[in-house]
Amino acid sequence: MKRIRMFFITCVVAIAVFVCSLVGIRSSKAFSPERKMEGIEDVAQSFSEFRIPADVRAIGIGEATHGNREFQLAKKDVLEKVVSEGDGRCICFEMAVGEAAMINDAIHDENSDLTEALRKQSYPLYDTPEMVSLLQWMREFNGTVPYEASLMFYGVDIQGGMTSINYMQDLCNKGSEFFTEEEKEKLLSIKTDEKSDYAGEREFFIKLSERLGRADDYRSRQLSRVATCVVQHIDAPNYDEDSAAFSHNRDLRMAENLKAYSEIEEKRGYSQVIITAHNGHAMKGGTSVLPAKDAETMGDFVNNLFDGSYFCIGTEFYEGEVNIHTAGTYDDNYERANHFYCSEDPLAYQAQYFENGTYVLDFSKITDENSSVYKATHSYIFNGLIGEGYAQIQDLYKDHRIKAIPSERFDAVIYFYEVTPIDPIHY
Repeated sequence: MKRIRMFFITCVVAIAVFVCSLVGIRSSKAFSPERKMEGIEDVAQSFSEFRIPADVRAIGIGEATHGNREFQLAKKDVLEKVVSEGDGRCICFEMAVGEAAMINDAIHDENSDLTEALRKQSYPLYDTPEMVSLLQWMREFNGTVPYEASLMFYGVDIQGGMTSINYMQDLCNKGSEFFTEEEKEKLLSIKTDEKSDYAGEREFFIKLSERLGRADDYRSRQLSRVATCVVQHIDAPNYDEDSAAFSHNRDLRMAENLKAYSEIEEKRGYSQVIITAHNGHAMKGGTSVLPAKDAETMGDFVNNLFDGSYFCIGTEFYEGEVNIHTAGTYDDNYERANHFYCSEDPLAYQAQYFENGTYVLDFSKITDENSSVYKATHSYIFNGLIGEGYAQIQDLYKDHRIKAIPSERFDAVIYFYEVTPIDPIHY
C-alpha cells in the first residue's frame, strides 16, 4: 500500500513539474511567434524607403484579405510610387472587365460621381471610402494631362461577361462612334439575363474584338478587351461541374488580359503595368501549400508571360477584424460581417515595433543566411490568407492561414501588425 501511495505521489509531482514547464515555456514564448526578432531593424524598410526595381515590367500588389482597409490603401501607395518613381500609368484590378471600363470612364470625367460608379459594381469589396480616395487621386491626375498620358483603370477578371455587354450597350445608347451602325443594332438586341442569352453570339464578339484591336486609337484597343472578355466568359469551364478547371482558366485569362493591357500601355509609351488581386492569385509558386505544376496561380502565368519580369508585393497582417461576405447570402439577404483573426505570422508580429505598425521586407535585401529574418523568410511559416464567403466551420479548421515560404511566394511583403475592416458604403 505504501508503495502504491509513493508511486501515486511521484506521478502527481511529475505531472505538476511537466505542467509547470509547459506554462513556463508558454510564458517565455520560446516557441511562439510573439517575440522580437533579432536583426529585424537592419533589413526592414518603411514604404517610402522601399524601391520597386526599375526594370520589371509587371508589378503585383496582393492582399491577404479582400476585407481590410490597409490593403486597399496599399494599392494607391503602389500606384503613386510607380507613377512617381517608375514608368507606369495604369492599375489592373481583379474586377470584371466591363465594370472596370465604367470606372475608367468615370476617372476621365470631371463631372462623374465616383461613389455612384463604385456602387454599380457587382461586389461591395471596392465600394469603400478607400477606393473613392484612389479614384479621386487618379481623376485629379488625369485633369492635368491629355488622355494619351492619363492614368488608366482596367479590369482583368472574366467573371461577369454580361456587364461587358451592358457597358457596350450603354455606349451604343449614348451614340458611341466606336461601333458601326450594324454593330450597335446587334449589341442592343442581345439579352444578358443568362449566359445562354449571349453564348450563341461568340463569333460576333470575336470579330468585334479583332476589328477594334486593329484601330489606331487607344480607346478602341481598350474596348477590344471588353469584347474579348465576353468570349472568355462564354468559353470558361462551368464552376459547378469542375471548379479546379474553372479556377485554372480564370487565373490564366486574367494574366492574358494583363499582358494585353501591357501591350496597349507600351504603345502609349509606358513599360510597366500594375496588377492587384488577392494574394492567392497574385503570389507565385502554385495554389497548393506545396508548389504543384498543375496548379499555377495568376502570378505564375504573369511571370511566364512577362519572361520572369514580374515583381510581386504581398501584404500580410498579424491580427485584426476582417469584413467578409456571409456564405450563402445573396440578393436581398446579402450579408457581411466582421470576424477576428490572428495569422500567427512571426514576421507580421514584428510590425508593432515600427512606425504606424507597418514595415516592408524586400527579400532580395536579406542576404545573411544565418540571421533570424533570413531563416523565417526562407522557411514554412504561417501566412494569413482569407477569402470571401464566411462559414463557421472555417474557424474549426483555421482556414484563415496557410503554411508557406514567404520568399518563394513574393519578392517583397508589406507587413501590418493590426488591420481594420472595410466598411462598404452601400451595404
